[in-house]
Amino acid sequence: MTIATLISISDFGALVEDAFHPETPVVSSSESELGQPLQHFATPVEILAKAKHCIEAGIHNYAFGLWYPSMKGGVLERKVVLDPPREGESFRYSMSGWGIIYLHLYVTPPNTLQCRVAVNSEARARSREGRYPEMGATSEWDWRVVETYAFRLTRRLASMGRTVPVVNG
Repeated sequence: MTIATLISISDFGALVEDAFHPETPVVSSSESELGQPLQHFATPVEILAKAKHCIEAGIHNYAFGLWYPSMKGGVLERKVVLDPPREGESFRYSMSGWGIIYLHLYVTPPNTLQCRVAVNSEARARSREGRYPEMGATSEWDWRVVETYAFRLTRRLASMGRTVPVVNG
């Protein structure tokens, strides 16, 4: 079961502001829209605008991927071929990287967000390294830094609300 924290859009804005300190992350959508490139977000304002758009457009599930330069490692944008095509599109892109920190949003009408932080542990990444050689070596990542950022964001999120099982409807 996946657990998320119930927060408001303003709480999400505060969380994203915190994510940009003390270091500015590279942020993109974890998956692109069908047939489109990944969206990139340079500021907390852009990320908050996307979250508001998700609420307004009825997009129930969206994830941002965060990579901090001090984590080292590498970010891979891969093209995913859809077979069979969906909605007339044959591909989408996804963001991958052993230590990428994902910030998942699940929109619960009318305006509540269920939010969670997800990241691989070093042990989990190492156990999968042989299956995904295109992602490079897990040893290229500074796992202490990955864990520090993930813990910081998780702790901040936990202080904002109560946790519940994710309801994605």
